This record gives sequence, structure tokens and C-alpha cells, in this order.
Amino acid sequence: MRVALFLTCVNDTLYPDTGRAVVKLLTRLGVEVDFPMAQTCCGQAHYNTGYRHEAEPLARHFSDVFGSTRRS
Repeated sequence: MRVALFLTCVNDTLYPDTGRAVVKLLTRLGVEVDFPMAQTCCGQAHYNTGYRHEAEPLARHFSDVFGSTRRS
């Protein structure tokens, strides 16, 4: 099994050990973990605070990055 790992900016900032623990656990379970280096802000914070126009290009980029990790 292969998964693409997305870590939110909030999680990465406040709880960076969580991401490392997730990778360690999944690897131990035999899961191949892909961490797309092109991932950036997903725009959720912008959207939630009313900046919907500013969130749109971020969400599209997120979708493009994680959409390209799918296998046929």
C-alpha cells in the first residue's frame, strides 16, 4: 500500500513530532509513504477566516499536487 501524506501547517508548526510519528508507524506497518515536496498551504485557514478568493489558488494547487500522486 502507498499513501501520500499531507501535514497541515498548524500541525507542522505546533506538533511537528506527530508527522514523524505517523511516518514511522505507517512504515512499520509496511505502508510506503510519499511526501509530495510540492505541497504548500492548502488554503483552509484562508477559507475559514473569510478570505475565500485568496484560498482558491491554494486549494487548486493542493488538488493538483495530491491528484498527481494517484496511481492508475
